[in-house]
Amino acid sequence: MASSAGAGVCLCGCVGGCATFNKVGTTSAIAPDAYTVEVKTIKVLLDKTPSLASVGGSVKIIDARLPTPVIIGRTGKSTYAVVSLLCPHRGVEVEYRHEDKMFRCASLGHSKFGTDGKLIKGLTKKSLSPYAATLDPTDKNRLVVTL
Repeated sequence: MASSAGAGVCLCGCVGGCATFNKVGTTSAIAPDAYTVEVKTIKVLLDKTPSLASVGGSVKIIDARLPTPVIIGRTGKSTYAVVSLLCPHRGVEVEYRHEDKMFRCASLGHSKFGTDGKLIKGLTKKSLSPYAATLDPTDKNRLVVTL
């Protein structure tokens, strides 16, 4: 009888290499009830987004109503960086790396981008698309992302 040991486990033998094949990073997706999409804006309810509760946290939003999926990284007490989620090289998701102050492709090539989306180095020749993010002045619990 054949063994199924290792089923569902990346067999490529490298740390972080599985995203090269499945194109999915480790950033958790935001809950559908934690945001709304309006004309050219995303409004994120921070009290429903535990991944952004502390500096260094991040979350991704994949929604057919958006022109492109996005990733949000909490860069400071009241600051956030928002960029397109997919690396321009092969469409692999990027991840926010707070300790390095950058976004990094989850693929083996690990293209690196500043928190403004600009390419630092990597196999791609293009930057990530940046989006403005501000706390709503009337409700500090709501992050407004302008697309």
